[in-house]
Amino acid sequence: MKKRSFRLPRCLTVLALLLTMLLSTLTGHGWAQGTMVLIDPPSSEVAVGGTTTVNIRIDNVSDLSGAEVHLTFDPALLEVVDANPGTAKVEIQPGTFLSPDFTAQNEVDQAAGKIDFAIALMPPQPLANGSGVLATITFRGKAANTSAIRFVNVLLAAPEGVPISAGTQDGSIIVTPDITPTMTPTATSTATPVTETPTPSATPTSTPTTPTEMPTATPTVTPTPSSGTSLTFSPQSTSVRVGGTVNVRLRVANVSNLYGVEVHLTHGSGIDATAITSGPCVADVVAVASVEGSRVDYAASLRAPSPAVYGACDLATITFQGLSDGTHAVNFTSALLANPDGGSLAVTTYDGTIVVFTEGEVRGYHVVQPGETLYCIGRAYGVDPYAIARQNGILNPNLIHPGQRLAIPDVPRSLPSGRVCPRQFDGGTPPTPCRWYHTVGASENLYRISLRYGVSMWAIAEANNILNLHYIRAGQVLCIP
Repeated sequence: MKKRSFRLPRCLTVLALLLTMLLSTLTGHGWAQGTMVLIDPPSSEVAVGGTTTVNIRIDNVSDLSGAEVHLTFDPALLEVVDANPGTAKVEIQPGTFLSPDFTAQNEVDQAAGKIDFAIALMPPQPLANGSGVLATITFRGKAANTSAIRFVNVLLAAPEGVPISAGTQDGSIIVTPDITPTMTPTATSTATPVTETPTPSATPTSTPTTPTEMPTATPTVTPTPSSGTSLTFSPQSTSVRVGGTVNVRLRVANVSNLYGVEVHLTHGSGIDATAITSGPCVADVVAVASVEGSRVDYAASLRAPSPAVYGACDLATITFQGLSDGTHAVNFTSALLANPDGGSLAVTTYDGTIVVFTEGEVRGYHVVQPGETLYCIGRAYGVDPYAIARQNGILNPNLIHPGQRLAIPDVPRSLPSGRVCPRQFDGGTPPTPCRWYHTVGASENLYRISLRYGVSMWAIAEANNILNLHYIRAGQVLCIP
């Protein structure tokens, strides 16, 4: 039986008292910041038709051998300038922090406003330590407004694929109207707006149009928030087998001047919260981290002189265990975010769901085609995409490769409407893209295996979803394309 930490009326005062204590007590040393992946600079400005450059920067990391990032931007306001016009796809520019030995993914979807980038070191390159630029993105302004540059998913890896915990900090780009034609008439139109309008017959539409754009554009760009502060679960919907466990991150996004947090959750009876651990930010002092029954309670704060948090980060990670089949909700009952003065910050919360399923049989196999995603494959068969990921050992559901052979488990789920991939089987098994299967021996590496079959090690890595080319396991069965 778990012991309840506090009653709800009493816990509402915990954060305020904690902040008061921390702000009045200066320690002799600052808090050691964790690893962060951020947009640098966090805010920039560009005119319509102009270009601006931002970096994807990694700060305070140790023994980094690979990185994978997925970002979004508003395609109505921005487009990415191709860093490699010689290829058919649009790419961003790799940075200098990781040597581009193996670029697993580098692609921009201009229409969807999505950037996917993954890169890994190869021996004998030394591991990356400290801080540096992972990649550089050049944006061109298309229309006036503010576009957020948001991290959807970030994965950092040490040697042998060991994940490195990291927080993220989003950015934004303000796109201003193209003010070039207003540079000359500005002085005269302000002084004599009445006589200036009818006089220049050569540009009758240009003169009255630009003064009206100027006053409307200026207030629109400055106060327009791209979206308010949000508190969500990441992933917002996931799945787990009965008896298995799954981790869900408590994530804050688009926040400014955050110093303390207090959150209370409830969940359905078909799942059990077994643990909650603090995340990489707002965790100098954890006042409450409690799981009991159907409740989860968490309160934490920074300690002076730690700087307040801006952008996005993971506050905590909750471990859930599946108890019974079905879709079970995880709901916010209350959420309080505070600034360094103890004042509350406005926040919108978004509940989540966890699908619990009994281990099912494999319905068949699907070979990934170019442009396909786990969601469109899941819609094709009415199957939970996260269950497909778990069935096939996919750590990152956002990254699958053409030619990859996926086992489709019998885990039905109703999905939101969207693109549906073509079905490849109706209970049968489609042709395999593998010419041979190879079981990895104790002393083998990918290079020696590629020599044996006369197949590029890059092709073998892609067919088996291997991001770290110098890490394969003895006993692992590889598809040889």
